[in-house]
Amino acid sequence: MKLKPLKIASELEVVSYESIIEDEDQIFDGIEINDAEFLDTDFGRLISYNSVIKNSNLSNNEFDNADLTDTRFVNCDFSNTVFLGASIHNVEFVNCKMIGVSFDESRIKNVKFFESLLNLSGISESKLENVLFENTRMVTADFFNNKFKNIGFENCDLTEARFVDTPLKGIDISSSHFESLSIKREDLEGCIVSSVQAIQMAALMGLVVKDS
Repeated sequence: MKLKPLKIASELEVVSYESIIEDEDQIFDGIEINDAEFLDTDFGRLISYNSVIKNSNLSNNEFDNADLTDTRFVNCDFSNTVFLGASIHNVEFVNCKMIGVSFDESRIKNVKFFESLLNLSGISESKLENVLFENTRMVTADFFNNKFKNIGFENCDLTEARFVDTPLKGIDISSSHFESLSIKREDLEGCIVSSVQAIQMAALMGLVVKDS
């Protein structure tokens, strides 16, 4: 699955954590941030574009109505952070810790989660389009009442993930794995699975598979 490349300048202004905290506008524009501690920081409404944030702690925050565009997060901690009503376009989360993160009522488009940890995460009542989860752990992740369009799960751990009122028609999960999965039969229709997964799902739905 190919995504549109991010539009990030080859040279960015490296700024300090102190200058970010002192800026009341909370706008990241053409900057690079390294080793910052945004723990329990009140961002209100964060706006970020053409920027890179590395090795930073953004856990336990509330990014209400955040607007993230053409931004790359690398080795960042978003544990227990809440994105409510966020607009997230052309963004990459690379090797990020996102345990317990939640995206509610958000618009997520052309976004890549790569080699990240999204256990216990939740995405509800959101619109996802052109989103790739690759080499990502999503154990007990919770998807509720979402609209999916062109979503990829490549080599992910979906063990005990829950898909509620989130149809997987046309979604390919064949390269991912799970020990158990919670999903309604009608939401599973049209989902692309491997032969092994088909047997697993049949067992989960109470079917008995018998070889001739």
